[in-house]
Amino acid sequence: MDDSESIRVFLRYFFKMEGIPVEIFASPRQALDSFRAAPQNYLGLLTDCEMPGMSGVELACEVRRVRADVPMIIFSTSVTVLGAKRFLKQGFVEALPKPVALETLRAAVRGALGKEFAAGSATLPPPRPAAN
Repeated sequence: MDDSESIRVFLRYFFKMEGIPVEIFASPRQALDSFRAAPQNYLGLLTDCEMPGMSGVELACEVRRVRADVPMIIFSTSVTVLGAKRFLKQGFVEALPKPVALETLRAAVRGALGKEFAAGSATLPPPRPAAN
């Protein structure tokens, strides 16, 4: 989930190159509505922090109310300003600054999705991670 079109384009390309199916949303409300409609279809959440209408932290809290087991990564300039520890204490499995090195993003996403994704050669199940 990211409110920046350029970041969404980048993420769409990144996940395609990684072979990971993804849904990308422009607003936290759209992402949350889609998640609530079919929570079993999502393997993870990648979200920005500061967005119109709802922060990434608020989005993560709402997702946890539906499914507490969803690994979540925050990807934001707020990580640089506020520090990663603040977000890790809030339950995110990774807190990545923007901009981020591709290898760092790759390792974080694959690590959050589990060991079957670590090497990048997993056969993907039908559920899709939400890049938010």
